[in-house]
Amino acid sequence: MSRRGENQKVVKMKKKHSVGLGILLTLFAVYLIVLFIQSVTREHVSIYEVTENQIADDETIRGVIIRDESLVTTDMEGYVNYYVGDSAKVGVKTNVYSIDKSGTISEKLSALDNGEIAISEEDSREIRSSISEFREDFDLSDYRSIQDFRYDLDNTLLEMSTVNLTERLNQIIEEEGNKDESFQIKKAKAAGVVSLSSDGLESLSAEKVTADIFENPQDQWNQLRTSDKVESGAGVYRLVSSENWSIVIPLTDKQLQKFQGKDSVNVTLKKDDLQMTVPVSTYSAGGNSYAKLDFDKYMIRYLNTRYIDVRIEFNHAKGLKIPNTSILKKRCYVFPKSYLTQGSEEGGGGIGVFVRTYDKNGQPEESFYKTEVYYIDSQDNVYIDAELFDPGAILVPVGAGTDSTETFALYDTRELEGVYNCNDGYCIFNIIDKLYENEEYTIVENDTQYGLETYDHIILNPDMISENDIIY
Repeated sequence: MSRRGENQKVVKMKKKHSVGLGILLTLFAVYLIVLFIQSVTREHVSIYEVTENQIADDETIRGVIIRDESLVTTDMEGYVNYYVGDSAKVGVKTNVYSIDKSGTISEKLSALDNGEIAISEEDSREIRSSISEFREDFDLSDYRSIQDFRYDLDNTLLEMSTVNLTERLNQIIEEEGNKDESFQIKKAKAAGVVSLSSDGLESLSAEKVTADIFENPQDQWNQLRTSDKVESGAGVYRLVSSENWSIVIPLTDKQLQKFQGKDSVNVTLKKDDLQMTVPVSTYSAGGNSYAKLDFDKYMIRYLNTRYIDVRIEFNHAKGLKIPNTSILKKRCYVFPKSYLTQGSEEGGGGIGVFVRTYDKNGQPEESFYKTEVYYIDSQDNVYIDAELFDPGAILVPVGAGTDSTETFALYDTRELEGVYNCNDGYCIFNIIDKLYENEEYTIVENDTQYGLETYDHIILNPDMISENDIIY
């Protein structure tokens, strides 16, 4: 008896290949790939949250300072000693300096011990402040700053010792005599403020400002105090005789346009963040445009400054900040408010209008259409979307019969600027009341009846969507 299955044969079955199924799977894979590429490369609807903010259209421009100033020169050679410090206010009888032709009196004056000088609390604060400012701005590569610092301290000490120095001077003159007038004391030529430095631009006026002045807009002050003998005609001090001063700034054509119609502007002097509102005027000279900012105080604060950075605030607005790309224009029908009515509850309610149409027999009939009101102006004109009705559609007031002749035909259209609000998941047009705009953003009025509110969500690219579209 043979074993079970000993003579059984194994037959291999041929697999049936479905060509149609392979093609279908390939097409489906290609379709998925195309959908993926489209979803990655196409632009998507973007949403922006509105917040309260402010925009200031500021520009910082370097200007040149002009003052009522002159360089005082000496009419004889000799050695100069000063009796007032830098930034000192002087009158016409104030001793400013002396000049000693031979140097004899100057040597004795320098050799004298002025005794102890009583330093007030204010003097002490001034010295500490100068040292502190020097330490904060100290730069090893700027040796000139060390010279200026020493010069400032010398001026401070000179101011403190002026009284003692004058007393010693009178004593020396009495002892030595001055028969040949080789030693002269010079008084201030006019009342004003003394500066012991010069940059050669003392005669500069607004009319003399040229483009060359701004080629190297850096202060180039030279200290007039020296222990060396000076020549006749040398500058010994600078006298500023008025508190009024100006800053002249060069303007591009675009900047000049921003000044048009303005007689004053808000400025900030960047050197110490001093803010103020000042008169402004514009003028042209040598084919270039300039603005002149006029000041009537703080002259002494910038006595030894010639070039200064000025931040000018052309415009300033506070409200809701929205990107310019979100703004669109809507064409609207305009009609009197008397034609606006509330729909019945049976018809779903809402605000809308009654429109008169005619049946095939030419008989008039009125139908209620619900509409979104975009805006009602101060003359009680209502603005609705012009796409709702064909031109010439006839509105009738509420309660008017079919035989009423009181009607209004929709022809008048106007444009409103606004954005698409998507707070509720679909697009609603909201108007905007612009306060200010620049190249990127616009500031609009906050919390208006038909406008935006803080934290509203708006569409950034409204050209990709339509009103009432649902946002996924």
